[in-house]
Amino acid sequence: MKTKLSPIQILGLCLMPVSMIIYHYVPNSNGSLEGAALLNYPIAIIYMLISLADRPNNKSLFKAGIPKLNWHIFLSLMMISCFTLNKDIHVFASTPLWLQAILPVSLSTFILLSYPTQLPLWLKKLSSFILGIGILIFLYYTIALLPYTPLAFIGLVLLGISIHLIIPLLILLSSLITAFKTKFINAIPGFTLAGFACGAIFLIIYISLYVHYDHKIKSTQQELVLNENDSLPEWVRYAQNSNSAFWTKRIIGKNLIYETYNNDWFSLDFNRGSFSEIRQHDPLVATASLFTDEISLSNQEQVQILSACADTRHYSYEKLWSGRHLSINKEVTDVRIYPEFRLAYFEKTFWIENYSTSRWSQEEALFTFYLPEGAVASSLSLWIDGKEETSRLTTRKKAAKAYKTIVGHERRDPVVLHWQEGNRLTATIFPCTPKEARRVKIGITTPLLKQGNQLCFTNMKYDGPKNINATETIHVKIIGNTDSYNPPSFFEEKLPKQFIYEGHLKGHWQFEVKTNTISNTTFSFNQKHYRLKPIESTKLDTPQAIYLDINQSWSKDELISILSHADQTPVYIHLNDFKQLDLTNLDTFYEYLSDKTFSLFPIFELPSTNNILLITKGSDQSPIPSELKNSPFYDNLIKKMNDNTQSIPTLVLGENKSPYITALEQFKLLNCRNTTIANLTQQPIDAWFQQYKSSDNKVNIPMAGITIEQVETNAPNSSLKAPSHLLRLYNYHKVMQSAGHLFLKDEADIPDSIYNLCNEAYIVTPISSLIVLETQKDYERFDIKENKNSLKNANLQDSGAVPEPHEWALIITLSLIVFYFYIKFR
Repeated sequence: MKTKLSPIQILGLCLMPVSMIIYHYVPNSNGSLEGAALLNYPIAIIYMLISLADRPNNKSLFKAGIPKLNWHIFLSLMMISCFTLNKDIHVFASTPLWLQAILPVSLSTFILLSYPTQLPLWLKKLSSFILGIGILIFLYYTIALLPYTPLAFIGLVLLGISIHLIIPLLILLSSLITAFKTKFINAIPGFTLAGFACGAIFLIIYISLYVHYDHKIKSTQQELVLNENDSLPEWVRYAQNSNSAFWTKRIIGKNLIYETYNNDWFSLDFNRGSFSEIRQHDPLVATASLFTDEISLSNQEQVQILSACADTRHYSYEKLWSGRHLSINKEVTDVRIYPEFRLAYFEKTFWIENYSTSRWSQEEALFTFYLPEGAVASSLSLWIDGKEETSRLTTRKKAAKAYKTIVGHERRDPVVLHWQEGNRLTATIFPCTPKEARRVKIGITTPLLKQGNQLCFTNMKYDGPKNINATETIHVKIIGNTDSYNPPSFFEEKLPKQFIYEGHLKGHWQFEVKTNTISNTTFSFNQKHYRLKPIESTKLDTPQAIYLDINQSWSKDELISILSHADQTPVYIHLNDFKQLDLTNLDTFYEYLSDKTFSLFPIFELPSTNNILLITKGSDQSPIPSELKNSPFYDNLIKKMNDNTQSIPTLVLGENKSPYITALEQFKLLNCRNTTIANLTQQPIDAWFQQYKSSDNKVNIPMAGITIEQVETNAPNSSLKAPSHLLRLYNYHKVMQSAGHLFLKDEADIPDSIYNLCNEAYIVTPISSLIVLETQKDYERFDIKENKNSLKNANLQDSGAVPEPHEWALIITLSLIVFYFYIKFR
């Protein structure tokens, strides 16, 4: 292939990747019409002007236009400018990833087919086929912007920016001419038609699936009519019929997560709370939505369904300010593992940057932390004017009021950490400005998961500001007498039992340590002493009845296995009321119940006898109890919590628990054990559930295989002191056992003795939160007093031992790393 390109054409081809890079790095802004979003527009216009020099010799400017290749390059640069400018003006919401990938390829083939010499046959066919798909995309944006075409011509009198509104039309017409005019020697019309047809077929299949799942969700309306005595909110039934998280997000999320074709497209209103930060304009969703009617749901019901089915609960938590321009640049994770106490304490420090082009921008960061089972938050810090300010513990109500007052009206520095149902925490930080990176730290006390002869520490998952380009430093230190451990391969052992990693952000990872003999040393505080013991269990008597909580995650073979091994014990399912299950009616019940995405088993309808067994299987998504407020189901659940004297023995098939089951376990309403069908079929029914011994001065932590006991006298003197985390875990589980469910009620009902447990251990619970305010006067104004008779913020030095000389070197190194990043992002 002989190349015949002018220097101007070569320049244009070089400008294409430059424009794409500019588009990639331009942030979403607030309609300021300034900064990087405008860069691609002058690039395209200047290229158009200098392309006039490529017109044929001795030809008038008005009688002969620029070469076809130059014209195609110009239109492609303008199309990229359209999407770049959209990040600032927000005619549409953000572009989905699939379109960001396919659009540059389509524009490249659009340019390639105008090449002045012959291309290889295979490249002609491929380019023509891809152009056919691109024509479908150009057609969509042409139709979407067609009503506003007159504005484009009116606006040309001004700055000319409005020309972007007709660029899709121009590029569509040019693509059609390229594909079907014989003067374009590289285009093969048949392959262009094939590409267009394939794209159209894909679109038809997408619309058909969209309509199918939309119809399935709407079939809920029939169930609501037939089931007059339903105690659940109506939106729960819609959520149960939302079998696919992918389609639910697109159907229920219309006009909330996804823009659709309506009058709101061009309102330039891109701020819809937290959901605005993930809102997209997907041409596939917008087109498919034209073939369905709206579902009569309120905005709040939409949010609740999406939280229950589509993993968007993080975006449903309350925020007062946007966080659209926030990202995490740096993260430091520092872990202390105590094998002899089967627990760990770790701190995560985040540097949050605001990349808005406006120096006055103030935004709010929201984090959702997914705690390991049995874990509790025990410290919080915020850096104010370069100094670390540690938190105070107060009631949830006081913390929420102080934060809302300061952030909503006064716009100054607070951070607050709240407990949420389902092993979650939420933290909100304000303000995050472009002037310097905001730095915040959270500390978590967690039991180690016992798996065979190994203890596992698992990195905590979280949702928050974007962290794609973040770097991370991880430091893990093992405290105690153990020489058997299994770190992930990316760690480097810098010192004995101390491991370091530096690099790109790591997601899920586990650190394993061999199980040690449990230490008998105690931790003493406020004249009370705490020590560990191995957990003790006994067999549950043969249950009088077995109750199955059936949903989409069950298989029919699992039900048959339970029925065949239940001996003479009756097995019940819940369908409006309890019905006995046997092989004769199994198919009928299974067909109905297994069609539900999740189940909400009404435990308040179970008989009061203690000798029953509940078997459930977890789905990843479900509502949580507090989302069911203002329904008879919720009222009955609260009554059951108030009257409850003993947890219901519950077997969970597999490792997952739904958020609903997890919350009930946190409230000590359920006593859960994870198992498998294989384990059940290999044991007699009276060995299916192991009951742990309990008393008023003990809390059991099954995942670690330990019991924390409050004892009258201290243990004999020892060179090793137990960490304060024994008390923190003991009090947390004591609070949850005694009053965890009171989070769902009025805070005035909570006795002072429960607050005292929270204050003593300095822990975040349903009724207590951690908060950092800017000044002492702020604390006084909101009556948030300094904590007394309290452990206060946990810290990494809580090992009871002084660092050895070789450890000081690592401590100093880590301090220098932290100081470096503080200076860099200040």
